[in-house]
Amino acid sequence: MGKFSVFGFFREQWTELPISTADVSDKSLVVVGANVGLGNEAAVHLAQLKPKSLLITCRDGAKCEQSKADMETRSGMTDIESWPLELSSFDSVCSFVNRFEAKGCTVDALIANAGVSTMKYTKTPDGYETTLQVNHLSTALLSILMLPHLVKTGTLENPSRLVIVSSEAHFLANKLEGADKWPGIIETLNDEAYCTSSVMRNRYHLSKLLEVMFIRELSSRLPTTTLVAVSAVNPGFCHSRLTREIESGPLFKFAVRTYKGLLARTTEMGSRTLVHAAIEPGERERHGHYLSSCEVAEESDYALSVEGKEVSKRLWHETLRILGDIDSRVHTIVSEHLIQEIA
Repeated sequence: MGKFSVFGFFREQWTELPISTADVSDKSLVVVGANVGLGNEAAVHLAQLKPKSLLITCRDGAKCEQSKADMETRSGMTDIESWPLELSSFDSVCSFVNRFEAKGCTVDALIANAGVSTMKYTKTPDGYETTLQVNHLSTALLSILMLPHLVKTGTLENPSRLVIVSSEAHFLANKLEGADKWPGIIETLNDEAYCTSSVMRNRYHLSKLLEVMFIRELSSRLPTTTLVAVSAVNPGFCHSRLTREIESGPLFKFAVRTYKGLLARTTEMGSRTLVHAAIEPGERERHGHYLSSCEVAEESDYALSVEGKEVSKRLWHETLRILGDIDSRVHTIVSEHLIQEIA
């Protein structure tokens, strides 16, 4: 079973990752959260390969325009599309998909990268704890609503790709033990009374575990000869803005920056993992798996345990019930494109 190893972590951090050179001239690509960090570097890589089309998203219109201009300058690609997408709003996710459909866009690979890390309990306007909604619920909603478009472009010889950016942090998630006995898992995780300071310190790690579980459940329900290959990718510990809340105090800022200086990959190096999963051959071998350093790796002990598998299934069904109430297309997509379970 997958265990977190300090030696293995160090070894991976210092591993040189391959630069993807696959031909994407006939591919339409979408990168979520492309204004900074991993999403930005991944989108630049893809733009330099001159795809048929590249659509990037940022949280608001101003960031969209700034990112588009920066990316076109760095890559030489001059017709990048840039649309707003705010994952702390279910309405924004649905509106993005509505616009995508209205414009008749296509997608061969979707990199669902955007995420947040916070230790403070705050709720979105939709009523969910922010990390839980952004990193899990909205990412799942976007993935399912975009599934028909990925199916449409995929072929048996060349499946389309759904890449969700997870993390090795999921090995450190330790707040789901006994969750198979909870009346409602997502309801409990969203409850302010449950979300003590110790729980919130682990919230980012937990959200990355939820993404690994989501990919596992989704892949298990896609047809065996799937037209869409899905994977959860670990980009490694990188220089990024995810730690900016921890760095708000001078002591923590010094400690985190020292730690990063010794161990962190460059953001560009980490972004290679996203690009590799999105465009390189071998997608069927990667389908349904957690990937690290561009290779299939084992999930955490908890994810692979009997309890973890039961919690994973319950999370899938709870997530679908929530998302189905947000957008009725979810139920239609699940019934049309996924294998129905036998009771």
